[in-house]
Amino acid sequence: MWIRWCVCALVLAMGLCTAHAQSWYSLQEEWLDGFSRGRAHAGALPLRPSPVLTQVAQQQAEEMARRGLRSPTTQAISERLRQVGYSAHDWREYFSVADNAPQALRATLNGTLDGHFRDLGVGTAVADGFTFRVFLFGWHQGDYFAAATASLGDREKIEAEMLQRVNDVRRRSGLPPLTPNPLLDRVSQEHAEDMLRRSYFGHRTPEGLGPSDRAEGDGYRSGIGENLVEQRFSVEEALEAWLGSPGHRRNILDPACRELGLGLAVGEGYDAAPGGYRVIWVQSFGRGTL
Repeated sequence: MWIRWCVCALVLAMGLCTAHAQSWYSLQEEWLDGFSRGRAHAGALPLRPSPVLTQVAQQQAEEMARRGLRSPTTQAISERLRQVGYSAHDWREYFSVADNAPQALRATLNGTLDGHFRDLGVGTAVADGFTFRVFLFGWHQGDYFAAATASLGDREKIEAEMLQRVNDVRRRSGLPPLTPNPLLDRVSQEHAEDMLRRSYFGHRTPEGLGPSDRAEGDGYRSGIGENLVEQRFSVEEALEAWLGSPGHRRNILDPACRELGLGLAVGEGYDAAPGGYRVIWVQSFGRGTL
Protein backbone atom coordinates (compact mmCIF):
# COMPACT_ATOMS: atom_id res chain seq x y z
CA MET A 1 0.00 0.00 0.00
CA TRP A 2 1.36 3.40 -0.93
CA ILE A 3 0.02 6.75 0.25
CA ARG A 4 0.70 10.22 -1.10
CA TRP A 5 -0.51 13.19 0.83
CA CYS A 6 -0.25 16.96 0.53
CA VAL A 7 0.17 18.24 4.08
CA CYS A 8 0.34 21.93 3.33
CA ALA A 9 -0.89 23.53 0.12
CA LEU A 10 0.15 26.86 -1.38
CA VAL A 11 1.42 28.57 1.75
CA LEU A 12 3.82 31.47 1.15
CA ALA A 13 7.30 30.59 2.24
CA MET A 14 8.70 32.31 5.31
CA GLY A 15 12.38 32.54 6.10
CA LEU A 16 13.42 31.26 2.68
CA CYS A 17 16.75 33.10 2.87
CA THR A 18 17.64 31.21 6.03
CA ALA A 19 16.52 27.89 4.56
CA HIS A 20 18.38 28.57 1.34
CA ALA A 21 21.56 29.35 3.24
CA GLN A 22 21.46 26.04 5.04
CA SER A 23 23.20 23.16 3.40
CA TRP A 24 21.20 20.20 2.16
CA TYR A 25 22.88 18.06 4.78
CA SER A 26 21.86 20.26 7.69
CA LEU A 27 18.27 20.40 6.45
CA GLN A 28 18.19 16.63 6.15
CA GLU A 29 19.59 16.19 9.65
CA GLU A 30 17.15 18.75 11.06
CA TRP A 31 14.11 16.95 9.72
CA LEU A 32 15.49 13.54 10.64
CA ASP A 33 16.17 14.63 14.20
CA GLY A 34 12.73 16.18 14.56
CA PHE A 35 10.92 13.13 13.24
CA SER A 36 12.95 10.77 15.40
CA ARG A 37 12.26 12.74 18.57
CA GLY A 38 8.54 12.52 17.87
CA ARG A 39 8.79 8.79 17.23
CA ALA A 40 10.73 8.25 20.43
CA HIS A 41 7.81 9.67 22.42
CA ALA A 42 5.60 7.05 20.77
CA GLY A 43 8.08 4.24 21.50
CA ALA A 44 9.07 3.78 17.84
CA LEU A 45 12.61 3.25 16.60
CA PRO A 46 14.44 6.28 15.16
CA LEU A 47 14.47 6.97 11.46
CA ARG A 48 17.56 6.34 9.33
CA PRO A 49 18.72 8.72 6.60
CA SER A 50 18.54 7.02 3.22
CA PRO A 51 20.64 8.48 0.39
CA VAL A 52 18.66 6.59 -2.25
CA LEU A 53 15.30 7.75 -0.86
CA THR A 54 16.68 11.28 -0.77
CA GLN A 55 17.73 10.94 -4.39
CA VAL A 56 14.17 10.02 -5.40
CA ALA A 57 12.60 12.65 -3.13
CA GLN A 58 14.88 15.37 -4.51
CA GLN A 59 14.03 14.44 -8.07
CA GLN A 60 10.34 14.67 -7.27
CA ALA A 61 10.69 17.99 -5.44
CA GLU A 62 12.48 19.49 -8.44
CA GLU A 63 9.82 18.19 -10.80
CA MET A 64 7.08 19.68 -8.63
CA ALA A 65 8.90 23.01 -8.57
CA ARG A 66 8.92 22.99 -12.36
CA ARG A 67 5.40 21.68 -12.88
CA GLY A 68 3.46 22.88 -9.84
CA LEU A 69 1.80 20.24 -7.68
CA ARG A 70 1.76 17.61 -10.38
CA SER A 71 3.86 14.79 -9.03
CA PRO A 72 4.81 11.44 -10.59
CA THR A 73 2.36 8.55 -10.35
CA THR A 74 2.69 5.91 -7.65
CA GLN A 75 3.83 3.48 -10.33
CA ALA A 76 6.55 5.91 -11.41
CA ILE A 77 7.77 6.36 -7.84
CA SER A 78 7.86 2.60 -7.27
CA GLU A 79 9.89 2.22 -10.44
CA ARG A 80 12.31 4.96 -9.33
CA LEU A 81 12.80 3.18 -6.02
CA ARG A 82 13.56 -0.01 -7.89
CA GLN A 83 16.02 1.77 -10.17
CA VAL A 84 18.00 3.21 -7.26
CA GLY A 85 18.11 -0.22 -5.60
CA TYR A 86 15.66 0.32 -2.74
CA SER A 87 13.63 -2.86 -2.12
CA ALA A 88 10.48 -1.37 -0.62
CA HIS A 89 7.98 -3.50 1.21
CA ASP A 90 5.97 -0.32 1.58
CA TRP A 91 6.53 3.41 1.24
CA ARG A 92 4.77 6.68 1.99
CA GLU A 93 5.22 10.01 0.25
CA TYR A 94 4.14 13.35 1.73
CA PHE A 95 4.71 16.77 0.24
CA SER A 96 4.22 20.38 1.20
CA VAL A 97 4.45 23.70 -0.57
CA ALA A 98 6.49 25.90 1.78
CA ASP A 99 6.68 25.23 5.45
CA ASN A 100 6.28 27.97 8.00
CA ALA A 101 5.61 25.59 10.88
CA PRO A 102 8.14 22.75 10.85
CA GLN A 103 7.25 21.50 14.30
CA ALA A 104 3.56 21.22 13.44
CA LEU A 105 4.41 19.53 10.16
CA ARG A 106 6.66 16.99 11.84
CA ALA A 107 3.97 16.26 14.43
CA THR A 108 1.40 15.74 11.67
CA LEU A 109 3.62 13.36 9.74
CA ASN A 110 4.65 11.42 12.84
CA GLY A 111 0.98 10.95 13.64
CA THR A 112 0.31 9.30 10.28
CA LEU A 113 3.11 6.72 10.34
CA ASP A 114 3.47 3.44 12.17
CA GLY A 115 6.79 2.29 13.56
CA HIS A 116 7.57 -0.02 10.64
CA PHE A 117 8.87 2.86 8.51
CA ARG A 118 12.56 3.31 9.29
CA ASP A 119 14.10 5.10 6.29
CA LEU A 120 13.70 8.76 5.31
CA GLY A 121 14.58 10.80 2.27
CA VAL A 122 13.87 14.54 2.00
CA GLY A 123 13.85 16.58 -1.18
CA THR A 124 13.67 20.39 -1.32
CA ALA A 125 13.33 22.78 -4.25
CA VAL A 126 12.48 26.51 -4.50
CA ALA A 127 10.56 28.15 -7.34
CA ASP A 128 8.53 31.38 -7.66
CA GLY A 129 8.66 32.14 -3.97
CA PHE A 130 7.57 28.70 -2.87
CA THR A 131 9.51 25.92 -1.18
CA PHE A 132 8.54 22.46 -2.33
CA ARG A 133 9.36 19.67 0.10
CA VAL A 134 8.98 15.94 -0.49
CA PHE A 135 9.24 13.46 2.39
CA LEU A 136 9.70 9.86 1.35
CA PHE A 137 9.42 7.24 4.09
CA GLY A 138 10.43 3.66 3.37
CA TRP A 139 9.81 0.27 4.93
CA HIS A 140 12.61 -1.80 3.46
CA GLN A 141 11.92 -5.39 2.48
CA GLY A 142 14.92 -6.41 4.56
CA ASP A 143 13.35 -4.97 7.73
CA TYR A 144 10.01 -6.58 6.98
CA PHE A 145 11.61 -9.93 6.20
CA ALA A 146 13.78 -9.92 9.32
CA ALA A 147 10.74 -9.33 11.52
CA ALA A 148 8.58 -11.86 9.68
CA THR A 149 11.19 -14.63 9.95
CA ALA A 150 12.48 -13.88 13.46
CA SER A 151 10.62 -16.86 14.90
CA LEU A 152 12.16 -19.32 12.41
CA GLY A 153 15.65 -19.31 13.88
CA ASP A 154 15.10 -22.15 16.38
CA ARG A 155 15.30 -25.16 14.07
CA GLU A 156 14.74 -27.75 16.79
CA LYS A 157 11.56 -26.02 17.91
CA ILE A 158 10.31 -25.72 14.31
CA GLU A 159 10.86 -29.42 13.63
CA ALA A 160 9.11 -30.45 16.84
CA GLU A 161 6.13 -28.20 16.15
CA MET A 162 5.75 -29.46 12.58
CA LEU A 163 5.89 -33.09 13.66
CA GLN A 164 3.33 -32.49 16.40
CA ARG A 165 0.92 -30.66 14.10
CA VAL A 166 1.22 -33.26 11.33
CA ASN A 167 0.61 -36.07 13.79
CA ASP A 168 -2.39 -34.26 15.25
CA VAL A 169 -3.89 -34.16 11.75
CA ARG A 170 -3.13 -37.85 11.19
CA ARG A 171 -4.52 -38.86 14.57
CA ARG A 172 -7.82 -37.13 13.82
CA SER A 173 -7.98 -39.23 10.66
CA GLY A 174 -7.27 -42.45 12.54
CA LEU A 175 -3.72 -42.82 11.20
CA PRO A 176 -0.53 -43.77 13.07
CA PRO A 177 1.93 -40.97 13.88
CA LEU A 178 5.02 -40.28 11.84
CA THR A 179 8.47 -40.46 13.40
CA PRO A 180 11.32 -38.05 12.62
CA ASN A 181 14.11 -39.30 10.39
CA PRO A 182 17.44 -37.42 10.34
CA LEU A 183 18.23 -38.68 6.84
CA LEU A 184 14.96 -37.32 5.51
CA ASP A 185 15.71 -34.06 7.35
CA ARG A 186 18.97 -33.86 5.42
CA VAL A 187 17.32 -34.66 2.08
CA SER A 188 14.69 -31.97 2.73
CA GLN A 189 17.17 -29.36 3.94
CA GLU A 190 19.51 -29.88 1.00
CA HIS A 191 16.67 -29.36 -1.46
CA ALA A 192 15.39 -26.25 0.36
CA GLU A 193 18.85 -24.69 0.39
CA ASP A 194 19.45 -25.62 -3.26
CA MET A 195 16.22 -23.92 -4.35
CA LEU A 196 17.17 -20.82 -2.40
CA ARG A 197 20.74 -20.74 -3.67
CA ARG A 198 19.90 -21.35 -7.33
CA SER A 199 16.60 -19.39 -7.44
CA TYR A 200 14.15 -22.07 -8.53
CA PHE A 201 11.13 -23.77 -7.00
CA GLY A 202 9.95 -27.27 -7.83
CA HIS A 203 10.20 -30.95 -7.04
CA ARG A 204 12.84 -31.45 -9.72
CA THR A 205 16.23 -29.81 -9.71
CA PRO A 206 17.50 -28.00 -12.82
CA GLU A 207 19.31 -31.27 -13.62
CA GLY A 208 16.01 -33.18 -13.53
CA LEU A 209 16.47 -35.03 -10.22
CA GLY A 210 13.18 -35.71 -8.45
CA PRO A 211 12.51 -36.32 -4.74
CA SER A 212 13.20 -40.07 -4.79
CA ASP A 213 16.33 -39.56 -6.90
CA ARG A 214 17.73 -37.11 -4.40
CA ALA A 215 16.72 -39.28 -1.43
CA GLU A 216 18.35 -42.36 -2.95
CA GLY A 217 21.51 -40.35 -3.58
CA ASP A 218 21.66 -39.64 0.15
CA GLY A 219 21.03 -43.28 1.04
CA TYR A 220 17.27 -43.43 1.58
CA ARG A 221 16.25 -46.38 -0.60
CA SER A 222 12.47 -46.68 -0.39
CA GLY A 223 11.40 -43.56 -2.31
CA ILE A 224 9.67 -40.54 -0.81
CA GLY A 225 6.76 -38.16 -1.20
CA GLU A 226 7.48 -34.43 -1.03
CA ASN A 227 5.59 -31.27 -0.15
CA LEU A 228 6.89 -27.78 -1.00
CA VAL A 229 5.65 -24.32 -0.12
CA GLU A 230 7.26 -20.89 0.06
CA GLN A 231 6.67 -17.50 1.65
CA ARG A 232 4.98 -18.92 4.73
CA PHE A 233 6.34 -17.49 7.96
CA SER A 234 5.28 -20.07 10.52
CA VAL A 235 4.69 -23.81 10.84
CA GLU A 236 0.97 -23.14 11.09
CA GLU A 237 0.89 -21.16 7.83
CA ALA A 238 2.94 -23.77 5.95
CA LEU A 239 0.85 -26.70 7.13
CA GLU A 240 -2.38 -24.83 6.45
CA ALA A 241 -1.27 -24.25 2.86
CA TRP A 242 -0.47 -27.94 2.38
CA LEU A 243 -3.72 -29.13 3.93
CA GLY A 244 -5.63 -26.85 1.58
CA SER A 245 -4.15 -28.63 -1.45
CA PRO A 246 -5.48 -32.12 -2.28
CA GLY A 247 -2.14 -33.50 -3.47
CA HIS A 248 -0.18 -32.20 -0.50
CA ARG A 249 -2.88 -33.36 1.90
CA ARG A 250 -2.67 -36.87 0.45
CA ASN A 251 1.01 -37.01 1.33
CA ILE A 252 0.34 -35.91 4.90
CA LEU A 253 -2.43 -38.49 5.28
CA ASP A 254 -0.75 -41.33 3.39
CA PRO A 255 -1.34 -44.41 5.61
CA ALA A 256 1.74 -46.12 4.18
CA CYS A 257 4.11 -43.37 5.34
CA ARG A 258 5.90 -43.78 8.64
CA GLU A 259 8.65 -41.13 8.65
CA LEU A 260 8.92 -37.37 8.21
CA GLY A 261 11.76 -35.04 7.31
CA LEU A 262 11.68 -31.24 7.26
CA GLY A 263 13.76 -28.65 5.44
CA LEU A 264 13.60 -24.90 5.87
CA ALA A 265 15.69 -22.31 4.03
CA VAL A 266 15.45 -18.60 4.79
CA GLY A 267 16.98 -15.87 2.62
CA GLU A 268 19.31 -13.61 4.54
CA GLY A 269 20.67 -10.11 4.43
CA TYR A 270 19.23 -6.60 4.46
CA ASP A 271 20.76 -5.92 1.06
CA ALA A 272 19.61 -9.14 -0.61
CA ALA A 273 18.16 -8.90 -4.08
CA PRO A 274 14.35 -8.79 -4.07
CA GLY A 275 14.21 -12.48 -5.02
CA GLY A 276 16.46 -13.35 -2.10
CA TYR A 277 13.81 -12.64 0.52
CA ARG A 278 12.41 -16.16 0.39
CA VAL A 279 11.23 -18.76 2.89
CA ILE A 280 11.14 -22.30 1.48
CA TRP A 281 9.65 -25.29 3.30
CA VAL A 282 10.19 -28.92 2.30
CA GLN A 283 8.48 -31.97 3.80
CA SER A 284 9.69 -35.47 2.91
CA PHE A 285 7.52 -38.52 3.65
CA GLY A 286 9.04 -42.02 3.73
CA ARG A 287 7.91 -45.57 4.35
CA GLY A 288 11.12 -46.52 6.12
CA THR A 289 14.65 -47.32 4.99
CA LEU A 290 15.20 -50.68 3.37
